[in-house]
Amino acid sequence: MLEELDSEDEYIVTEEDDRDNVHEKTFEDYLDGSHILDKMYKNGKIWSQLPFGSIVLEECKRYIARCLLRDCTWRIHASVLRKKISWAIKKLEGEHATCGRLEENPMVSSAWLCRQLLQDLEANLDVPVDSLQRLCMERNKIHVKLRLLYKVKSLAREQLHGGFAESYPALPKYAEMIKSTNPGSYALVTWTDSLQFKACFISFAAQVKGFLDGCRPIIGIDGAHLSGYYKGVMLTVVAIDENNEIFVLAYGIVDTKSIDSWTYFFRNLRCLFAQYKSQKDDWTFISDRMRGVESALFKVFPRATRRICCQHLYSNCKAVGWSGAAFHKMFWIAENSYNEYVFEKAMSKIKDFDAATYDYLKNVEEQWSVHMFDRTVYCDHNTTNFVESFNAITKANRDIPVLTLLEDVRNWCMKRMGSRFDKAVYMEPNDITEHAKGVLVTRTDDFRFCHVTAAGGGEFEVRDGHVKFPVTLRNMTYGCRKWQGLGIPCKHGLRVIYNQRLDPRDFVSPFYKGVAYKLTYGDHMHPMADPTHWPSLDVPEITPPQGKRNAGRPPKQRRRAAHEAKKGKRHTNNKCSLCKELGHNAVTCKAKKASSKKTAHTTFSS
Repeated sequence: MLEELDSEDEYIVTEEDDRDNVHEKTFEDYLDGSHILDKMYKNGKIWSQLPFGSIVLEECKRYIARCLLRDCTWRIHASVLRKKISWAIKKLEGEHATCGRLEENPMVSSAWLCRQLLQDLEANLDVPVDSLQRLCMERNKIHVKLRLLYKVKSLAREQLHGGFAESYPALPKYAEMIKSTNPGSYALVTWTDSLQFKACFISFAAQVKGFLDGCRPIIGIDGAHLSGYYKGVMLTVVAIDENNEIFVLAYGIVDTKSIDSWTYFFRNLRCLFAQYKSQKDDWTFISDRMRGVESALFKVFPRATRRICCQHLYSNCKAVGWSGAAFHKMFWIAENSYNEYVFEKAMSKIKDFDAATYDYLKNVEEQWSVHMFDRTVYCDHNTTNFVESFNAITKANRDIPVLTLLEDVRNWCMKRMGSRFDKAVYMEPNDITEHAKGVLVTRTDDFRFCHVTAAGGGEFEVRDGHVKFPVTLRNMTYGCRKWQGLGIPCKHGLRVIYNQRLDPRDFVSPFYKGVAYKLTYGDHMHPMADPTHWPSLDVPEITPPQGKRNAGRPPKQRRRAAHEAKKGKRHTNNKCSLCKELGHNAVTCKAKKASSKKTAHTTFSS
């Protein structure tokens, strides 16, 4: 504890005090330039001024500091002791009564601030810098500039997730660890002759087994750009399980979206299937019109069927100029048509609207209307929303090092499959999934307005309003074709099933039952140790790819086209919740006003 000493007093150093003394150093020996205060003085004189005041050193024997404001009387005076190592405060007078508090402290460095905010940034690395600025003011009573907080976030990201260049040399070892901890998994990392990273492909044994044994034969593919220091694209293969939820099959990282990259990805996917004795090549793929997908797909899977995302097809039409409420309604009627009659009727209206639009849609080679889909797939998905949902999950991690990104994806898949693995244990083989139950409940509410007439021989005629549909339970053929398209009885089939006192669960496709669910989640992904505990493996240490991002913060949001609505803004084509028409809402609905006038007129007449 420091005491106030008189300038004439002497300080006697005892042996006990001298034990902890280090070798003698002068004051200048400590001025190595590592601290901001080191530049304030030189040879015992004022070297520079700082915002909080001035400091005077006289021949390295006395230390005097005053407040910046002239009206403030605060002053401290210290002098060096006999051994010229310790300092003693001689006088401390005055108080900071009227000068206020200085909130801008130039001694605050990015390293010190990173240590103070590391726990907060570890909980949420995407916290805005404005929030960090307010946190520093409330917690430490200091005002920090935004550019310093950006640097702090960068330092924290490197401490938490490692450096971008450091993650690539560990990828070959990471692939070997996947194959050793999860036997039967497919993990491949490729590099150039100069040991530069080129691409990688990863699929765990539990994922490929579950897809081949229980999932429907439809595969969604998509790619998302990385936003870290090095350029790259993350390609994903996503399927749909029995509960209509996403099932991640494989993922990988390539340099760009090109024919070569997609060919590399599809070849590894086929090798993955061949590893489990599956030579099937007539899978159904759904994607948007990405560059190089079509050429690479039919090169590796010659008999594959390709669906196109209708949302992207509609966006292409709007980009050309074919838009409006009328075209929007006719396009989605044609797209959601389960039978050819409704499709042709909608297309004839589109032809009357614009012949060029009709010709464009007729010349689309991919499958885009539901009535075109293969009935054995039992899936009516005509958009890539289930793949985009997985991209949304990985969006927050695509700006971190590649090894941490792959680990986060593996951890997410492991937790998801683990919870469903435990759920499948208690599921009975003949139970149907929650999705199938929900569809049956919805269609059961609609079949009450249908009337059935038995024709004999297991054939029936169901009248829905003014339209009649033939139904045959023996071979499960139905006029509306919704049953064949999804694998769950439609309202016309349910009307016949309940009329015959049968159980509708017996007519649900096996893809929605507990047997298939148990096969899909019959295995789970096994955990892996931390990279610090990995054994030494004889694998090469590769270097990062050549492609680097330009200076500046990379964009994370997708660039929207000129015809697309801005994010967070209400779309120009409002949809009425009453008449389901576009261009107005329920408040300005003309049908509502006409109904209100008719009701009022009837009340007045009575």
